Amino acid sequence: MLSHAEDLQRRCASLRDVPLRLAFVRDWLRHAGPDVVVDVVVGTVAGSPREDVGLLVSLALCEESFGALRDEAARTASERGHVLAAQLLGRHPPEEGPGELRVPDFGRGRPLTLGERKSLARRRDRQVLARVLRDPHPEVVRILLGNPALTEEDVVRLAARRPVDPKALTAIVHEPKWAVRPHVRRAIVQNPWTPLGVAMLLVPHLTRPELLELERSADLRGPLREMAAALRRGASAH
Repeated sequence: MLSHAEDLQRRCASLRDVPLRLAFVRDWLRHAGPDVVVDVVVGTVAGSPREDVGLLVSLALCEESFGALRDEAARTASERGHVLAAQLLGRHPPEEGPGELRVPDFGRGRPLTLGERKSLARRRDRQVLARVLRDPHPEVVRILLGNPALTEEDVVRLAARRPVDPKALTAIVHEPKWAVRPHVRRAIVQNPWTPLGVAMLLVPHLTRPELLELERSADLRGPLREMAAALRRGASAH
């Protein structure tokens, strides 16, 4: 009998486009109970599901619309004795934001309106994009992430920027084209402005060397260091 993760993998197999697969996973989760979610996350911790399926489930669970399901699954995991899965699924209170962030000078001799900045985020001119990449507004970032001229290097820089509005970082996580990129995920996890509940769900999708790096990182938040250490020890045991 197929596990829940294997069944999901089979259903996703015919969908080659990452956004389509993520959309399918979202729909699948809407019909899944907390027990099913726990089974998939426990498998992810153990390294048993296919990486793409486990990652897509984690990315979907980062969305606020799945908050209630995530809470139920965290309780279920705790009741079943799956400590790491419960910690991964647990949500965390919002942390204090960075305050007002500086908008870059776009060379127009005056501050641009948000609408003008969003319009510039759609431009493909690299000189324009170099300035837009420094814009802190989450709505500008959201539009920028869909710009065909954007490169992975650009997105890694966006993900590593600090201080930054946490909503700008979650915008990257919600864009599957970029969230599936390993370097982007690592930058998101390492950024102290990433909401802790989002960063936690991404930790199992890092490599063993990356987990070791996180474990040794003195400036990383404690829960992330502890999760990286626990996952690395678990991987060593298999």
